[in-house]
Amino acid sequence: MIKVGIIDDEILARKVLEEYCSKIDNLELVLSTGNPLEFINFTQQNDLDLIFLDIEMPELNGMEILRSMIKPPKIILTTAYSEYALESYNYGVIDYLLKPIKID
Repeated sequence: MIKVGIIDDEILARKVLEEYCSKIDNLELVLSTGNPLEFINFTQQNDLDLIFLDIEMPELNGMEILRSMIKPPKIILTTAYSEYALESYNYGVIDYLLKPIKID
């Protein structure tokens, strides 16, 4: 099983990703939060294989979180903003999804 975390301050965006994850057999959703600090605390104690990470969030944005991770798992950025796409690949991001996100 692939352990998945979702971090997005928009509850509807989180719910869509949660639904998509539930439809894929080898994904196990272990964290879904809109709080960047909760996410950081969780990842200090738990391993994730894949993170769906929003960029624009209060307190810490997704790029700040990404830059702070020493050995990040696979990251898929989820955002409504395309301007971070090029920079994100410097951090090993495996995909960059623009909202609204479709399952395909």
